[in-house]
Amino acid sequence: MTQNDPSLEAATLPVEDPSLNLPEPANEILQAARRLLLEGGFEALRVDAIVREAGKNKAAVKYYFGNKQGLVYALVDSLDHDQCLAMVEQTRGVSGEERLQRYARGQADIARDAESFLMYFDILPHVTRDEELRARVSRLYDWYRQMNLIWLGLADKVTDENRARLQAFAAMMVAIVDGLAIQFVLQPDAVDVDQAFGILRMFLTRCLDDVVDGGLEAGSPDSCA
Repeated sequence: MTQNDPSLEAATLPVEDPSLNLPEPANEILQAARRLLLEGGFEALRVDAIVREAGKNKAAVKYYFGNKQGLVYALVDSLDHDQCLAMVEQTRGVSGEERLQRYARGQADIARDAESFLMYFDILPHVTRDEELRARVSRLYDWYRQMNLIWLGLADKVTDENRARLQAFAAMMVAIVDGLAIQFVLQPDAVDVDQAFGILRMFLTRCLDDVVDGGLEAGSPDSCA
């Protein structure tokens, strides 16, 4: 990637990590909210409890976030943000099997981030009932899918012919991480995340070219050989 590569711009959208860009008092409120969410779930995100935990007052929440909903948005934006952008750097400048190894290793690290996923799963039921939050999380999923193409070095291989197929492929990669994360949160001793992503790497080694050029759709007996 170069500075003029559009995939580099996509790697920093649609959100920036609030914990890196907020003023310190606002970040203290955000971190207090994260602690309460992790310990008590979504119902624990009461403004009075958050400001008490942060040692602030309610006016500070309004000043920095507008309202509780704005604070929840910042929480959602912060989950796994750093790990996603770290994957851009880990996969930059390498190709072939080495890139697939780094991709699988990085995805395993994201799926093992039980704290972030536990907080996300607490928020998720409320996403479906809040139109604005649903739209925001939908934008994040658009971003996650694009990030998968960037991590795998496929962003510059998207064409009119394979766009829908690569978007479906990226959606499947996101679903694998989300699904394994759920299982790991529930049964951390029973789910071998590294083995799972090792199997995924084997699939990608054999089939990624077919995903890009349409060999799988063609039904060729040599696909994924």
